[in-house]
Amino acid sequence: MKYYLSMRDLLIKLPRNIKRSIMIIVDSIAIFVVLWISLMIRSGDLYWPNEIYSLTNASPEVFLITGSIFVLTAIPIFIYMRLYRSVIRYLSIESYVKIIKATLLSSIISALLITYFNIPVPRSSLLIYFVILTGVMYFTRFTARSYLLNITENKQKNILIYGINDSSQKVSQILKNTDEFNITGFISNDGKHEKTSIGEVPVYMTTNLHKIIKKLSVDEILVIPERTSSIKNFISSELDEYRTILRKIPDINKIIKGIITSQDIQKIEIEDLLGREAVKPDPYLLKSCIDKKVVLITGCGGSIGSELTKQIIRLNPKSLILVEQSEYFLYSIIQEISEIRKKHSLNVPIVSYQGSIVDEEFMNTVFDNNKIDTVYHAAANKHVPLVEQNPLAAIKTNILGTYNIAIISYKHNVENFVLISSDKAVRPTNIMGATKRFAEIILQSLQDLVNSLPSNQCQTKFCMVRFGNVLDTSGSVVPLFRKQINQGGPVTVTDPEVIRYFMTIEEASELVIQAGSLSKGGDVFVLEMGRPVNILSLAKQMIELSGYEIKDDKNPLGDIEIEITGLREGEKLYEELLIGDNVKRTIHKYIMSAIEEKLSYKEVEELIEKFKNITPKSSHSEIKNLLQKSIGSPLFPKNNVFDIKNK
Repeated sequence: MKYYLSMRDLLIKLPRNIKRSIMIIVDSIAIFVVLWISLMIRSGDLYWPNEIYSLTNASPEVFLITGSIFVLTAIPIFIYMRLYRSVIRYLSIESYVKIIKATLLSSIISALLITYFNIPVPRSSLLIYFVILTGVMYFTRFTARSYLLNITENKQKNILIYGINDSSQKVSQILKNTDEFNITGFISNDGKHEKTSIGEVPVYMTTNLHKIIKKLSVDEILVIPERTSSIKNFISSELDEYRTILRKIPDINKIIKGIITSQDIQKIEIEDLLGREAVKPDPYLLKSCIDKKVVLITGCGGSIGSELTKQIIRLNPKSLILVEQSEYFLYSIIQEISEIRKKHSLNVPIVSYQGSIVDEEFMNTVFDNNKIDTVYHAAANKHVPLVEQNPLAAIKTNILGTYNIAIISYKHNVENFVLISSDKAVRPTNIMGATKRFAEIILQSLQDLVNSLPSNQCQTKFCMVRFGNVLDTSGSVVPLFRKQINQGGPVTVTDPEVIRYFMTIEEASELVIQAGSLSKGGDVFVLEMGRPVNILSLAKQMIELSGYEIKDDKNPLGDIEIEITGLREGEKLYEELLIGDNVKRTIHKYIMSAIEEKLSYKEVEELIEKFKNITPKSSHSEIKNLLQKSIGSPLFPKNNVFDIKNK
């Protein structure tokens, strides 16, 4: 008995490819045996395989040749019909139908082959062969299922599926064909599903969730909304305390195709809870500035720039021009979009340039060589602490670089110019925010210049898109917290009252593209960011989602401590998206247009000349004074903290 159990354990632990190889070998042997039995039944007497030739007066090798033909015909068909992809422990009606189809098809093709090669095999034995082989295929799989059933049931993860919809029911069917999961029930908060079942799987109410989890020894709760982006809204308060065992399937397409593996079931991440249900993008707004256009993206290797690049190439522009200062980032994004182009059979030409947007000669060459229609300007120095230490770099990139590429776009009569801005440009309290605000002012002044000219001279539409923190971008707090948690803590929070807006990088990029299509010239577009998130609460959620306990005075035996470090220079407690109250809605639900104060183009030119005179020898105070003059507001309020509640 011990040997019996150990053999089962060994088989269960074998890699999937080894298990499939064993099944193929067993089936190959079975085909030879079935052929032998079929010929004996046809003859009505008992023959050993080496005597079977006497039935047809053929040579002794005829049986081996015939058997080999049958094996070489059947096994590829079995593989093609995925008989070796179904887990033996779960044999459904579909599996049995597949076996019949596979054995019938292999029998027909084998009959045709032995007829073609004039092999002397009684034709009536082929019908016997088909019937017996079908039965043997059933028998071997049923026997293996019975042998493995008990031990695999004990090794399974017990899963509850939260949600009753087409996707959840399909997932349930798929997971029944795996070794790892036992679907113990569905969860619903809709009373109409009470005391019902789906495919013999019971439906439970969320009101009894605690008792159900304990009773069924639930290991994981699989959350399956119709759209994976709606997980935040889908997770109700009933599931809050079970976050550590919540799981999701990120790729909804795999559900549709029915090809889910254990690797596809992943933990609920903080991004799922921070993000909101994204509005389906407007196809017209997405393509308006891209379709049949030559599109230039600066900073294409950065966080936002790379996502823009990946989304834009899918929209099939006339050609895609990439500008990036970093060789590594440029190489990486080219590799990624080349794969996308290949996967989607796109014929979009890609032209790449490595260089700085501050280099006027370089950028003029880029524009001279390519008749550019649309510019997405994502190149920027954006890390607040680094910019505070290196203000000259930010002035060169964020101000002079923006001015340079904007002027060149104006001179080349580019149709659309979109600047990627930041919420830190609103009443900035740091150098990064101030440089981004002045970059906005540059474009506003240039738009006034364009509007003053006859329409046949220049028709460039300049606009800027302002939004808050983007999840999982470089410098974002989320990857920082995740790294700190993986290292065992502490997790560092600057101030308990700090709040920030968050948006997924995919949605931010989609909205940027659409905002550009809404531009009438000079627009300051503001993306609706939803409700702000308290960073201290965010840190606590991330620790708990990682399966750890917070270590504090109430729980000194906890795993990870949260350390309050104090606000950094120029850091706000509360971020804003609007300078004033003059804002209007657009046709897009999540895109607003702000009307804000600006400078004349002549004033901007004068300030640009002053910024060009900034050198490494210039003092911080000199740089701050010039920035304050350029944006028309104090750069650093008292105590370096700007609290919008006390405005």
